[in-house]
Amino acid sequence: MATKFPVLLQIGIIVRDRDKAVENWEKLGFKMREVGVLSGENPPLDDLTIDGVKTPVTVSKTAFFNCYGMEIELIEPIIDSPYKKWLDEHGPGIHHIAVVTEDNYDDVLAQYKEEKGSEPWVRGIGMGGLMDFSYLDLREELGIFAEIYRNIQPGRPGIRYEYEGTDASK
Repeated sequence: MATKFPVLLQIGIIVRDRDKAVENWEKLGFKMREVGVLSGENPPLDDLTIDGVKTPVTVSKTAFFNCYGMEIELIEPIIDSPYKKWLDEHGPGIHHIAVVTEDNYDDVLAQYKEEKGSEPWVRGIGMGGLMDFSYLDLREELGIFAEIYRNIQPGRPGIRYEYEGTDASK
């Protein structure tokens, strides 16, 4: 893909047990700011699809904390889903990175569909369209899924990539 990803927002980690993982991270001094679930029934996700299929049930337990200038998301799959398949096939570990794109969100999705011949792996829309995110399966190209957003929450932490030739000390 020709899309540029200049800001890293989040690292998504799939775990077997969210509560145990939270406990272990907190033992290291990290404080969770949000513990919840990813569900197609609960706001803010009015419409959640996985592999193009509407998903009205709770998909995973989640936890979020901020560190090193970005967000860490812990994900425990709780139903038979692509997240669960990932855990079964690869075990716990880094699953995706969330990034800001320089390009228009709809253009990125169109380019992805044209190049890959498929819809995003996961697409979540909610809050009247204010929240709209997609996971792009870029495992062959980058070794990860890239999570992109239509809108970024103001003040959300992120690390800006300094392109070669720029002064990273500024």
